[in-house]
Amino acid sequence: MSEAISYSTEGAQVNLRSTQCPNCRLQLAEDRRIAGRKTPGVNDVSICRGCAEIVVLAQTDAGLVLRPTTASEFLSLSEEARNLLRVAHTLVSQQIRCRNS
Repeated sequence: MSEAISYSTEGAQVNLRSTQCPNCRLQLAEDRRIAGRKTPGVNDVSICRGCAEIVVLAQTDAGLVLRPTTASEFLSLSEEARNLLRVAHTLVSQQIRCRNS
């Protein structure tokens, strides 16, 4: 599923241009879901299960794309969201280490 995904949300057509991790190119779309959401939106944050990169959906002229989060974006998240991402990052990193050993 490297092609764009289009869907309608509240009457507007949304194009999701890239569904791969910008770091390791792992396919992050599953069953027409991305970032764990059926209808993803701008600033949805997720974590790549292939490399543990924290990614954000960002709006471009072509549609939504996944890109790595910046430090300021991460710090602007709520404390609860940052804590959840830290735990997810730790778990994914452990899985990666187990796969590679």
